Amino acid sequence: MAVMRSRLRAHAVEWHVAPAAHIDSRHRTGFLELQRRCNQELCRHPALTHNVWLDALEAARMPPTPERLLAALQQWVRFLGTLSRARSQHARSLQGGCGHEEGDCGTAVVICFDENGVPWCPPLPGLGMGDPRVMSERLQAWSNAWHQSVGQAPAVASPLAATDSLCALVERDYNSPRLSGSLGTMMALENAISTDFWQRLARGLRQCCEALGLKFPDAGFFPVAETHARLQARHVLYLVEGASVHDLLDEAAFFDAGLVALGSLDRFWAALAEGMAESVQH
Repeated sequence: MAVMRSRLRAHAVEWHVAPAAHIDSRHRTGFLELQRRCNQELCRHPALTHNVWLDALEAARMPPTPERLLAALQQWVRFLGTLSRARSQHARSLQGGCGHEEGDCGTAVVICFDENGVPWCPPLPGLGMGDPRVMSERLQAWSNAWHQSVGQAPAVASPLAATDSLCALVERDYNSPRLSGSLGTMMALENAISTDFWQRLARGLRQCCEALGLKFPDAGFFPVAETHARLQARHVLYLVEGASVHDLLDEAAFFDAGLVALGSLDRFWAALAEGMAESVQH
């Protein structure tokens, strides 16, 4: 499958799965159409392609103060921690036999697009998901490293309203008993951080650290976070395939939930960007 460069896809992601051979033509056609809609409506949403927080990190003429940068990262860590716990709950539900296993699925290919719309295919290991415990440990180590770099003791930041709203959505909808809504939320959020997001975040934070004379904290976090997001996104796509071909997916509820999640995520990015802009102005 040839995928051409396209500026319309800049910072987007696409997933392509050839359904398993045993799936009949009607369900195969239905899933491929569903996948096309996912790539068009969820994987090219402005929360992915116009992430205003990353735009602010990359374009800032003056870096935010260390305190404001750390405050933004604390909000980000809070969201990722909530997402990691939701992933853990999902993994436990699979161990308990909830019936949403990946099953007999085709081979998935993920295609990412850079700022110029140039595609590349990140490699992914095997099937399954990443270990949420590893992600939690790396996230905590990375957060502590930032506090050490800035020279502040770890403290609980006051949550922004947008952070509260996004975390509440994850806690409510990621593992909702309503299958279609749960899958829509998972698909939206995991795809949003399966783009070139991690490369852009690392580059933007490194630039800020250089401008502020700070040591850039890595702690082995970025490769783990990026791989886990893509593993989870692929896992969810397989679950969507299974639900679709077994006539269990309410597509309207699926896309409604996904778009609600992306809207909340978009407001979260805007709140982080606004906080850093205030620090530059003052």
